[in-house]
Amino acid sequence: MGIKFGEIDSSQILQNEYKIGVLEGILGWIIHNNSLISPSKKDIEEIKKTIVGELRKKYPKSGIKYKESENE
Repeated sequence: MGIKFGEIDSSQILQNEYKIGVLEGILGWIIHNNSLISPSKKDIEEIKKTIVGELRKKYPKSGIKYKESENE
């Protein structure tokens, strides 16, 4: 077991960052190569708010808060 940050294990953080990076790359490639419509900035903000809400439920003691994106 690795170092813990509140309820979150450090090895899980790295694993999640890797998986998210892979997913972002695949999604970007699909959108670029298939002329798909990408989500608007408003859509992305709503997705982020939803995910933060889910994380807050999963890790209630973590103090996770949503911060509006500035440069997306």
